[in-house]
Parts: sequence; structure tokens; C-alpha cells
Amino acid sequence: MAIGGRFAQFRKRTPRQEDDLPPAEDADLTRPLVVFGLGNPEERYEGTRHNVGAWVIAAMAKRYHAQPKREGRVNVARIEVDGHVLHIAQPRSYMNESGGPIAQEAKRLKARPEQVMIVYDELDLPVGATRMRLKGSSGGNNGIKSIIGALGSQEFPRLRIGIDRPYDHGQPVRDPDRVANWVLSKPSPGDRRILEEAVERTIDAIELAVREGYDVAMNHLNAGSRKPAAPPERDAE
Repeated sequence: MAIGGRFAQFRKRTPRQEDDLPPAEDADLTRPLVVFGLGNPEERYEGTRHNVGAWVIAAMAKRYHAQPKREGRVNVARIEVDGHVLHIAQPRSYMNESGGPIAQEAKRLKARPEQVMIVYDELDLPVGATRMRLKGSSGGNNGIKSIIGALGSQEFPRLRIGIDRPYDHGQPVRDPDRVANWVLSKPSPGDRRILEEAVERTIDAIELAVREGYDVAMNHLNAGSRKPAAPPERDAE
């Protein structure tokens, strides 16, 4: 045995915070252990519609005075919500490649798919509307498709925040290039305020899921989601 290996036997091991987590087979599948907010990592994307999931993690870290730190391919912080441990994280990859970093961190935390909550933007919801569901297909979202492939499961909860899509004369735009430009641009000041309110409401729902379980949080959030009185009047930017 090498000298370094001999001395390693006598070194005092510093326990990791994750060492006190229960084994996967004892996991509580009714509430989240880790929440990931999706987005793109570069600074130029921070204020864009596509990063609203990442806004949630940043706002939640601020609420709990937590400082996310790099762990592998994610930035993550550990907080406590009324005595329940919760990890809040953002992948360091682009959104469409989120699966690998998320699966790696879930494995490190011994989290089952049911304990992995994903927060992201949704084109097909009005600005600021929020929805939670516990499982399902990707719905055409490449980030979710990547996560399903990496986790090998569709059985993970999602929180979607509506960003709507661009319109031409009241008709929704479907052209991929124009939609891409929409999601990667910054919202108007009015939409930004609505989205910031949705972020706070989403954090409240996450806390409720941690305290009382997914079903309670989902019923509360979906019942109270913002519903505009009329279709938007704006045209594409």
C-alpha cells in the first residue's frame, strides 16, 4: 500500500451533509428532496423568459439566505423548510442538456425520480399562470425529454410557469425561429412583474409540497393559478 493510502486510513473523515439522508428504499415519495430550476447558464440569459425556472432557484436561495455552490455539474444549496431538508439546484448545462447533470445530482442525493421536482417555463400557458403535475411525457420540451432519458422515468413532478408565446394580429406564432427568439428574449416590464409574482407563488407551492406533500400543493396551486380575462393583445416582438 502506498504511504498516502496508509495515512488515509487514519484521517478523520468530514461527514458530508448528504450522509444523513435515508436510503433510497426508505424515501418519502410524497414530497420533494431536490428542486431543479431549468435555464441556460450564461449571464446573457439570466433575465430571459426561458430562465424563469432558474429565477425560482435564485429567489428561493435569497428567501432562505442560502448560497448555492458548485457540486459536479450543478449549483446547489441545502435548506430546511420547517425541519424538512430540501436541496435547490440549477444545472450548469444548457436547458436542452439538463438530464445528465440532474440525474448525476439525484444519484448523489439518493433521490428517487418522484423526489426530483423540475421547474421550467411553458409556452402554452398564459404569462404568469402556474401548473403542477406529478408525471407525464415531455410535451415536446427538449429539456424535459433530456431529463426523462437520463432518469429513465417520467415519474417526476413538474412546476410550469407560463410565458405565453408571440402573436401576430391575435394569432399565436408557431414558427420555430420566432418562438426561439421569444423565449430567449427578456419580457416587457409588465410581463416581468407578472412573472416575478408567479415565481413567489411557485416558491410558496414548493414549500407547501415539502411540508404537506404534493397533492396538497398541487390542488392549492392549480386552483389558484392566474387566469387572464381575455387573450393578449400584443403582437410578436
